[in-house]
Amino acid sequence: MPPLPSELRPAKIIGYSLAKWGDYPALIDGEQGEGIRGMAYLVKDEGQAGRLQAYETSAYRVAPGWIRWVKGEGEGGESFMYAGDAGALAEGRWDRVLWERQMQTQTETGGRLGG
Repeated sequence: MPPLPSELRPAKIIGYSLAKWGDYPALIDGEQGEGIRGMAYLVKDEGQAGRLQAYETSAYRVAPGWIRWVKGEGEGGESFMYAGDAGALAEGRWDRVLWERQMQTQTETGGRLGG
């Protein structure tokens, strides 16, 4: 297996849990000390951050978190968190909060959904 780019590292983000949004995992608030294992990407500049935000759409918002690298050290960082009603998501209900957020974005962008 080829080595990972230095910007992409195995990590655990603390204070969150996962729920399913359709076929996709979505980060939601978790119990204190709870963590999600995965990969973390080190964003190098505002241009990269903007492109990631556009890709993630208005269904997600940037949230602060504590990232613990698998190698042991940790640092503050940010992740994309589900922007709607986490309770509705967990229960599989229609999410009015997310719908309103997406409709607001659609109005602001002249009819395009996204962020």
